Amino acid sequence: MSVEQAFIERAFQWHKRLAIGLLAAATALLLAAIPSFANVFEIDDRRLITPEDQMGFVGIIACADTKRIPTASLITTPDANPARRHEVITSVAHAFYTKDGDRWQDCSFLPEGDPTRALPITYVMTGTSTPGKGWNDDWAVAVVEGRVSIDMPMPLSVDLAAIEDHRTAGAFIQLAGHNGERLPMLMSENCGPRHKRSGSHNFGDARVFNHDCDMISGWSGGPLLLRTPTDIFTIAVNSTRFNPVVHQTGFPFDDRFNPNTAIRVDNEFLTTIERLTVDGAPIQLADTTSICNAGGQPDC
Repeated sequence: MSVEQAFIERAFQWHKRLAIGLLAAATALLLAAIPSFANVFEIDDRRLITPEDQMGFVGIIACADTKRIPTASLITTPDANPARRHEVITSVAHAFYTKDGDRWQDCSFLPEGDPTRALPITYVMTGTSTPGKGWNDDWAVAVVEGRVSIDMPMPLSVDLAAIEDHRTAGAFIQLAGHNGERLPMLMSENCGPRHKRSGSHNFGDARVFNHDCDMISGWSGGPLLLRTPTDIFTIAVNSTRFNPVVHQTGFPFDDRFNPNTAIRVDNEFLTTIERLTVDGAPIQLADTTSICNAGGQPDC
């Protein structure tokens, strides 16, 4: 082989390797940009929940006519009836409804995703019956049959200023969930609600936190938790499925177009939690699984 031919061969091989590298980089970039109905910001900090995290109150909702298993969490209040024969969970409305308002049937709550401990859901109250249209009211509170003997979070209505005060005093934020339609249960930490500015997505909507906890599909309904040195509180439920933000992985948080979102425990959501932990399901509805929309049914 002449010197000229050798040079041409080396140049050809170099350009071939360059083309392969560019193709791989372009493929990785494309995969990172595929919509996932959530955001993982820069470095992914999701990890397994361990017994030391004391999160046995987190689990999934499983319904007979869908393979979706959104996240849910047990919750209690100081006035909860100690003689009750039920527990209460928080989640999202789209755990029980399709985006257009069709209902899933025969649902149960599985603590820690364990099917051997399934608790039938007997009554559900939601903030909307069409979560695809009213995503910022996409909350649900449900009554489950049976008792669970573990410590549970309590609801707490807080704004960003109060959260910062708690953090200064040693509190931190956690989000619980799971990936897609798979277990095990996971958590994201070192994150939390972010301040909104003029131009932020959801600016002016006090029902919704913008947050930077890492999550993908499956984390809907997961509790956004405020953990203090002595207590644990549910301050919101994660709901990004129908929020019209940009959904991607690996990009920095930007509150103008890609925040993850959570529905604050406040107003009617908070009132519903307090009522159902004390009273359970209305007697006339307790014999079957019933769903009420808080905004449109006065008998709820």
